[in-house]
Amino acid sequence: MSDTPESDQLWLELPPISPKAPPRLLIFMHPAGSSPEAFAPVAIAWQLKFPGATGIVLQGLRHLGRHTDWFDPNDVDGQVAQRLQAACKLILTRIAALQDQIGIGPQQTVLIGHGQGATMALECARLQPGRLSIVAAYGARLMRPITPDERVSSVIHLMHGEFDSVVPTIYGMRAYRGLLAVGTDVTLDIVEGEAHVIGQDMVNVGTTRVMQTLFRGRLARRGRPTIH
Repeated sequence: MSDTPESDQLWLELPPISPKAPPRLLIFMHPAGSSPEAFAPVAIAWQLKFPGATGIVLQGLRHLGRHTDWFDPNDVDGQVAQRLQAACKLILTRIAALQDQIGIGPQQTVLIGHGQGATMALECARLQPGRLSIVAAYGARLMRPITPDERVSSVIHLMHGEFDSVVPTIYGMRAYRGLLAVGTDVTLDIVEGEAHVIGQDMVNVGTTRVMQTLFRGRLARRGRPTIH
C-alpha cells in the first residue's frame, strides 16, 4: 500500500454525449477499494441526465492492490482529519487544473462522491467552497464537526440508503444538521430499501436534486430530511 503522488494520479474522462446541451463538469470520486473503471457506470448514468457535461472519474490517491482509496481512515494516531485535509488539497488542485483544461468554471462544476469519496467531497467543499457549485454525496460522513463560524457556499445534497451498514444513516443526519446549523443550502434524502450502493433509484434522487438546484435557482431549503 502506498500513496499515489499527485503527478501520477489518473482519471477516466467521458466526453459530452451531446455538444448542443449546456456544458458542465461532473467530477466523480469512487468509494474506498474501487477504481474509475468500476465507478464508470454510475458516472455514465449521471451523464445521461446531463448530456452536455464532461465526466471525470478521479482515481483514489492510495493504492490497495488493483484498487485505490483516498486516505487512511484509521485514527490510531489521531491524525485522520489531517490526512483527509491533505488529500483534499491535492484533489482540489487537480480539480482546478481540470477546470482550466476543459474551460469550465466552478459554477458549472458538480462533485459527486460515494462512501469515502463522498466524505472527501464534503471536505473539499469546506476547504474551498468557491471551487464547486454543487456537491452530491452518497453515504458520506463528516470526519470533523462543523464549527459555528464555518460558511459552506456550495449547495450540498446528501443521499443515504436506509439500510447502509457501511456508513449508517446517523452519519448523514449528523452532517445534515451540522451543515444546516451554519446556513448551508443542504438536503438529505434517505432512500428506502437501499444499502451502500448507487443503483438507479439513488442516481435518480441525486440527479433530480442537482437539476432542482440548477434549473429552479439556488433557493435555501429548510425542513426535515426526505424519505423516499
